[in-house]
Amino acid sequence: MKLSRLLTASTAVLALLVVGMLAHITRDAWRRYEATDTGLQALRLTQRAMVAAEKLSFERGPVNAVLGEREPADPARREGLLRARAATDLALLQLERELQIDLGAPRPVEMAPLYRALAAARGTIDQLAASPPAARTPEQLTEAVNQMFALVPLAQDAVTGYTFASERAYPRISRTLIKARYAVELREYAGRLGSVLTVPLAMRRPLELEQYEQLQTLRGRIAQLRQQIQRLGGDNAATLAPVIARMDEVFFGAGLRLVTEIEQASRDGRDYGMDTGQFAQRYVPTMTPILALRDELLGEAQAQAQRDHEHARRELIIACLSGVAILLALTLLMLIVRRRVILPLLRATRAVIRLGDGDYSRDPGGMQRRDEIGDMLRALSTLRTNSIERQQLEMERQHLIEELRRRADTDYLTGILNRRAFTKAGNQRLRRAHEQDESLSVLLFDIDHFKSVNDTHGHEAGDQVLIQVAAVVRDQLRDGGILARHGGEEFVVMPSHCTQEQACLLAERLRQAIADTSLTLADGHILRVTASFGVASASGPQAALDDLLHAADLALYRAKRKGRNRVESAS
Repeated sequence: MKLSRLLTASTAVLALLVVGMLAHITRDAWRRYEATDTGLQALRLTQRAMVAAEKLSFERGPVNAVLGEREPADPARREGLLRARAATDLALLQLERELQIDLGAPRPVEMAPLYRALAAARGTIDQLAASPPAARTPEQLTEAVNQMFALVPLAQDAVTGYTFASERAYPRISRTLIKARYAVELREYAGRLGSVLTVPLAMRRPLELEQYEQLQTLRGRIAQLRQQIQRLGGDNAATLAPVIARMDEVFFGAGLRLVTEIEQASRDGRDYGMDTGQFAQRYVPTMTPILALRDELLGEAQAQAQRDHEHARRELIIACLSGVAILLALTLLMLIVRRRVILPLLRATRAVIRLGDGDYSRDPGGMQRRDEIGDMLRALSTLRTNSIERQQLEMERQHLIEELRRRADTDYLTGILNRRAFTKAGNQRLRRAHEQDESLSVLLFDIDHFKSVNDTHGHEAGDQVLIQVAAVVRDQLRDGGILARHGGEEFVVMPSHCTQEQACLLAERLRQAIADTSLTLADGHILRVTASFGVASASGPQAALDDLLHAADLALYRAKRKGRNRVESAS
């Protein structure tokens, strides 16, 4: 081997070793920097999500005050509820904007369930608030309170996810973030403790046994969370001591004492001496120190994360500067070899790797060279052209297969599943229900007097009615529900994990949604149609889809016979 070749080979090996080492160091520094940057973003999102969860909890206080008021209504309480709702909406808006700014893309899928549940809960509360106090039943008040309870876990899902991301980026703040999560849970359970008293205060009657049990359970969970916050300890124990002492004095002192007084008055049969609004005015402020504890923990985590982020940035800069200096020195030694051999071989290698990975976007180039490297690059270019043609043919074939599969399973008019696809999906779900020992329900419904729609407005109008009814039902179903056209104007629904009682409630909701929807035809006419429902449920290994459909069909026939626009359940 000539010395020049040996020198070139030795220099190339040395350069590759040095470049590999520098690349590894720089890559680790960059990944650490990216991780800390992502962790800071996740930490900000954590704070926003925690604030949103707290605002949802805080809104329950004005809600309880409005639901428990007596005639005449107090405008100040209604005004307080509007302010609380505005604060909640602002916190949710800020969280959504933070998601868009920091992550670079909107997150409608994660926020949509929370918005839907919030709108439903507020609708229930407004409906109750508009009714006379004497007409409000304990069941209605309990349902309204439970709907508000269900909102906080949706917001806390975001808290948990982003907190875990922060903990992965900053292991040193994991203990502080765990405490912050406990503080958020403590604020929520403290709010629930007060909300248990809403119905007894509003109805001015003693607590029931179930409510006493709820109070005891919530007290136990609150005490457990307080112990967890203190048990974790850490470097911030001295800083948090005054904040925890204030929380013990205000909430665990005055707040829990107020709840105990109400409970004791109930046991003694005495008048409570206050309504829900007066109770909220005294109880809600006692939870403020819990929020102060949460903010103190988040502030400390933010400061520590910022310090770690700055340290990662300095390490990245040092790694980049060191790599640049070494590479500049090596470049002087490798200039000639690089221009004539190394760069062409690297281009050829990258081209081979791209072809192996299925990336045909770039041509290898260099085909004008008249040496062995040029021959190789021309061969790679030919291989790339042939691979592109094969890829295009394969994509066309796959697209055709997918289109045929979709058309085979979809009803051509409504765009939902057809009867064949429903039978396949329903049998799969039935087998899964057998394995997991769960009940399965089927809702069979058809449009009342559909023939008169066709006779009066034409078959095209009938098609429009079918399309719009399918859209209304699809919008009402939860994720996992199966909707299919069973034939003619008849549809079938199979909800997921649904008992017969729940299936009947779902059928009633769908029936009401269809009846309340105005269907606008292409010629401008507005129609309102109704539907009759038959519901059937089964469980156990003997359950069969045909039997379910037959039972639901009998129930549907019974609904038709009893006057239509109703729900009937199979016995």
